[in-house]
Amino acid sequence: MKEQSTMDVVGLGALNIDMVYEVDNLASLEIERGREKTGSHQEFKGLWKLLKNKGKLRMKSGGGSAANTIYALGRMGFSCGYLGKTGKDEEGAFLQKELKEAGVDTRKIRQNTRSGICLVLLDKSKDRSIIILPNANDTLSYSELDIDYINKAQFLHMSSFVGRIPFEAQKLVATKTKVKISFNPGEPHATKGIKELAPILEHSFILFLSQREAEILTNKDYKKGVKKLLGYGMEIIACTLGKKGSYVLSRDKELEVPADKSEAIDTTGAGDVYTAGFLAGLLKKLPLFECARLATKAAAQSIKGYGRSFYPDRRFLNRISRMVNG
Repeated sequence: MKEQSTMDVVGLGALNIDMVYEVDNLASLEIERGREKTGSHQEFKGLWKLLKNKGKLRMKSGGGSAANTIYALGRMGFSCGYLGKTGKDEEGAFLQKELKEAGVDTRKIRQNTRSGICLVLLDKSKDRSIIILPNANDTLSYSELDIDYINKAQFLHMSSFVGRIPFEAQKLVATKTKVKISFNPGEPHATKGIKELAPILEHSFILFLSQREAEILTNKDYKKGVKKLLGYGMEIIACTLGKKGSYVLSRDKELEVPADKSEAIDTTGAGDVYTAGFLAGLLKKLPLFECARLATKAAAQSIKGYGRSFYPDRRFLNRISRMVNG
């Protein structure tokens, strides 16, 4: 007899402090638009020096792809927990406090060394680039993860780590857990290629990725790439296309869902909130198209302010649910 779920979603992924800086032009910092990469301590030191003169700090917020998704789900009223690692520092305390305020159980978050830092750089056109210093995230091992805790949820949502140790832990978790896996590889994992990701892809129920990530991962245009990925056993794949909306493929449906128009202040994390909205729809047992529409509206809501300040909440979910049912 299957044990009854006690949580809706458990997250597993990197935990970072997001420092959101606004700059006139990313090119003036010799940084490519739309990229996400890992930086060294030396690069961070040099970049911070430049930002003191050429940037303006707009927001300090908790971050990490899976953490953003779980934070949004918590705000919408779903029961959530999190597995990850922070430093034994002020930033680590801040990260846990912010998740707790959204109603997320943080008891399984480990601590060691310094917390991860993510510099989010926005220019006047609202294009962005992300530079990550992983720190404690790279030390999270399988022995620090509680499989029994994960198995009490309906979904396990995983997103990328930079380091090898936590990535190997995620692959092992994927083969051990009994719950439905939601996976968002992000660019760091997408660059590893399908062969490396196969142990996770083959055990995933739903895959979330951007157009760029789909094309990096499969070396095909996103539609052909998504169709190829569905062959690895997922039930659903949702591919975000920025201003063009999203493309959703399942065993029996192919959907093209337009984006909602919304003034963009900060697009960082919009894909993570799209994921939260889609999972919210699945948890509420909505039809696939309505899951995608809920995800789209959640993402549009999130970009109205910096960081997590405009993430959807219970009132948002209730309002959208009335629209869907009414």
